[in-house]
Amino acid sequence: MLWLCVVSPVQEKHALKALASWAGQFSSCVCLDAERRLLWLEIGSSLRYFGGLDVLLKKVAAGLHALTLKATIGVAPTPEAAALLARQPQTLPVLQLDHLRQALAALPLNELAMLPAAIAGLQASGLTSVGELLALPRDALARRWGLQATDYLQRLLGERADPRKPYRAPQTYYRRFDFAEPVQTVEGLLFPLRRILYELQGYLRGRDAALQALNVAFRHHDHADTVLTLRTTDPQRDALRLFALLREKLERTQLPGAVTQIRLGVERFVALRDTQLHLWDESERHDASWSDLLDKLRARLGDQAVRRLGLRDDHRPEKAWCVESGAAAADLPPAFPDRPLWLLPPRPIERLPKLLGRPERIEAGWWNGEDSSRDYYIAQTAEGSRWWLYREAATARWFLQGIWA
Repeated sequence: MLWLCVVSPVQEKHALKALASWAGQFSSCVCLDAERRLLWLEIGSSLRYFGGLDVLLKKVAAGLHALTLKATIGVAPTPEAAALLARQPQTLPVLQLDHLRQALAALPLNELAMLPAAIAGLQASGLTSVGELLALPRDALARRWGLQATDYLQRLLGERADPRKPYRAPQTYYRRFDFAEPVQTVEGLLFPLRRILYELQGYLRGRDAALQALNVAFRHHDHADTVLTLRTTDPQRDALRLFALLREKLERTQLPGAVTQIRLGVERFVALRDTQLHLWDESERHDASWSDLLDKLRARLGDQAVRRLGLRDDHRPEKAWCVESGAAAADLPPAFPDRPLWLLPPRPIERLPKLLGRPERIEAGWWNGEDSSRDYYIAQTAEGSRWWLYREAATARWFLQGIWA
C-alpha cells in the first residue's frame, strides 16, 4: 500500500480529487481521505507491470514533480501502517506483514491516528514509542481507552480487515483553477495550464483512453469568457504536446481582460491509437510526424485554415468524397473495399483488359433522378497497371474511372 500526504498550499477538495484521478494511472484501487489529506494506492498488483517497486516509486515522484506537488511516501502491507511510515522519510518500505511490527516499534506515539486524549494518557503513563504500546495487553488497553484504540491497532498490524471505499474517477473530465489575483499576461496562465494538463494525462492513462478535442475557458471580470477549443488529428493524451498546441492558440488570442479562472473540460474520450512500431517499417513514425504538423498548423492558423478529404453518404465514387475542415478523420468501415486514390471522370473504353476477381454492384442516385446501376471490376493491363472500371447496367457500356499507382 502506497500513501501520499499532500502538503501543497492548494488544499481545496476538488484539487485533491483531481490528484486522485491522476493517481489512477498507477493503481486500479485509489482511496481518498479528504479530511486527512491522504491518498492510498494499492500497488501490489501494479509492481510487475511497472517493473518493480523502485521503478514505480520513481514514476510517482516524477509525476508529482511535474505537478509541482510535494508529498511524503510510505509503503506497507496495511493502509494505516503506510500512512504512519510516510511520516518518517528515513523508513524503508515494508513489504512483509511479519516485518511490520519491528518497523513500527521505534516510531513515536504522537504519530498514531488515535484520539489526542488517548495519546496524552499513554504518554503520561510513561510510554514513548509504538513498540511499547504494542507490548501492552489488548484487553487492558480496551478497558482504559475503549475498543476504538484496539481496533486501530489491529488494522495497523493487519490483524483485522481495513476496507476502504475506492475513489471512482468521473466519466467526464472537468478541472478548475482559481487565481488569487487576476492575471494580466499569457505567461501567467501557462503554469497552471500545464499543471492541469499533467493531471489530465494521468486521468487518461488511468482510464486507458485519449482525446481528440478539449475546451479551455478563461473567465474575466467584465467580459465574456474566452473559450479555446483544441482538436487533434490523432487521439492524444501527452500533456506536453497538448500544452504546446494550447500555447500556440493562446499566444495568438487577444484576451479582452485579466483572467480570474481557468476551466478545462473533456466530454468525449476515444481509444488510444496503437503506437507499437515495426522494426524496419517507419510508416507509423512518419504518420505521427504528419499529424504533429497538422495539429501545429491548426493551432497557429485556426481550424478553418487546414482542410481535409471527407466522406459523404453516397456509394457513387465521384460523389462519395468532399473537402471539409476540422480535425477528426473519417472512420472507414472495417471491411472497406479496395479503392484507387486516382479517380478520373468516367472514360469510355472499347477493349477490355484482364478482369480480376468478382464484380461489385453499386446502385445509387434514385432519390434525385440520377439513378445508376454499375458493376465495378478491378482489371490489369498488359503493361502491369491496375484499373478500376465499371459496366453500366442500362447500356452495357464500359468506363474507366480509377487507376492505382
